[in-house]
Amino acid sequence: MRTVHTRLARGIVFVASAAGLMGPVASAPAGDITQAARPATSPSKAAAKAGSEEPASDPARSAESERDELSRRATDPTASPPNFSFINDFTLSYHDLADGTRIGENGSALKFQPVVPFKAWGRPNILRMTVPYQFSGPGPTGLGDVTIFDLVILPQSWGRLGVGAVGSFVSGAKDVSGHMSGGPAIGAVAPVSKRLNLGLFNQNLFGNEVAISQFQPILAYQLGNGWSLSLGDLQWPYDWNRDRFVSMPIGFQIGKVLPVAKQPMRLALNPQYDLKDLPGSSRFKMLFTVTLLLPEKRP
Repeated sequence: MRTVHTRLARGIVFVASAAGLMGPVASAPAGDITQAARPATSPSKAAAKAGSEEPASDPARSAESERDELSRRATDPTASPPNFSFINDFTLSYHDLADGTRIGENGSALKFQPVVPFKAWGRPNILRMTVPYQFSGPGPTGLGDVTIFDLVILPQSWGRLGVGAVGSFVSGAKDVSGHMSGGPAIGAVAPVSKRLNLGLFNQNLFGNEVAISQFQPILAYQLGNGWSLSLGDLQWPYDWNRDRFVSMPIGFQIGKVLPVAKQPMRLALNPQYDLKDLPGSSRFKMLFTVTLLLPEKRP
């Protein structure tokens, strides 16, 4: 009797399947009639399930993330992308001369600053050169001191450490006893959060009648959508021969990475006020930077 019931059940399943009332039963086990009789998922349900899946990545959001990453690296001297920067330096006021004479004229200079990351000795390196040209102001015009440094980047558990050397070359037109100086350079940057970086960069130049250490504090906060707020290029040089700081600027830099004719660029504005009242030195200046961010070779 049991065999008759089993055969009868199989016959019902076969007839229902042939009539289109149930899904295919060829793969169902012989004794599992319930599983064989379960309806297949309808097209409408399949479409609804597909619609509930997470959508593909948004190109606009991806582009914004790339701009934020470029902005973060552009404000970090230990992780800078390859770039060409043109820094327009406008001095709007000067400290009075030693005899009390006021300096009424303004000053303007242009700095060309290429940055070239590369790999050597099995480590990432960052090479940076600064070529200044003075157009106007109380000091001598023309080509200024050319500075070049190379940092070997050493990743740490807390961030990045950069160790290398820096050299400065004085124009041959200047009447000085020595035209070259150099020394060690070191920098450290620690990410406090995904948006905030803190660090310090130090360059040391020693030569004939030259003994200067420069300190640059690093603080950069990413505002999102390519915007950043940082300290900018605040150099505090300490003259060991005179045993004092010769410049103590304070200020901030607001910058943004954006595409210009599909080319990523960074524009930044950096007002600075010098707290050090050195006769004839800059008091208040405005730096406007245009940076061309170059493509990188991907592995």
